Amino acid sequence: MATTLLTVGGGGGGPFFLNGLHNGASLQKIWVWVGALQVKAVRAWLTDGREQTFGIPLGAHQEFVFQPGELITSMSLWGNGVDTRLGAIKFNTSCNRNFIVKMTNPGLKREYTVDVGSGLCMGIEGRCGHDIDCMGFVFPVV
Repeated sequence: MATTLLTVGGGGGGPFFLNGLHNGASLQKIWVWVGALQVKAVRAWLTDGREQTFGIPLGAHQEFVFQPGELITSMSLWGNGVDTRLGAIKFNTSCNRNFIVKMTNPGLKREYTVDVGSGLCMGIEGRCGHDIDCMGFVFPVV
């Protein structure tokens, strides 16, 4: 299956992925923890029951739960301003809902618009250590 994936951030940490490319599962729920200068951690659930945490969660998180059939209609990602970590995630959905999470200090610079393809998000991929070094969302190409 052909997909689109744009990762934003730096090149540190080790690779990670959680996607439903082999069985058609899609992103069901996402939790995101932020720090002053970066996205600290992400926990994602897929519709096939798999879930995984990347980075080290610390403090309160923000949550988004997809409704059945809900698609992502637009998405943007930002680095942390110095291109070493993911800084922010923003998306809108077909149910007129939105999700935005960003590092607490100002400093977001370049917005990267993501090609969401069909709008069905099949998971996430990126690099992490203690923080989310870079990350992107996996979408099938239409």
